[in-house]
Amino acid sequence: MITRRILIVDDEEGYRKVLSNSLSDLGYETKAVNNGFEALEEIRRKCYSIILLDVQMPGMDGIELLEQIQIARLSSNIVIITAYTDEEVVREAMKKGAKKVITKPFSTDDIEICLNEFTKH
Repeated sequence: MITRRILIVDDEEGYRKVLSNSLSDLGYETKAVNNGFEALEEIRRKCYSIILLDVQMPGMDGIELLEQIQIARLSSNIVIITAYTDEEVVREAMKKGAKKVITKPFSTDDIEICLNEFTKH
């Protein structure tokens, strides 16, 4: 059985709430945290099939968190959600294990289509 557990990592409360509520309505189990440090604590406690990860966050940014996830050899599918479309940032994220990049603002449909790629077999 495929786990439908998603970790949302974003310092913007509005995005966390919208994503959490929308994904819960779609049948996903969600947990939302507001920074990379909280995300690391959470992924040590539970396995997540998908991590939705913002790049620009205070403290530990998304790229640094990707490095930590890579070191821990976690098998989560990582989707970058970002307002920044800097090609260098996108390349770096993909190099460090991100599977997809979704640009803010996005629709719930954008997220659902992306997640379906990881949950269909």
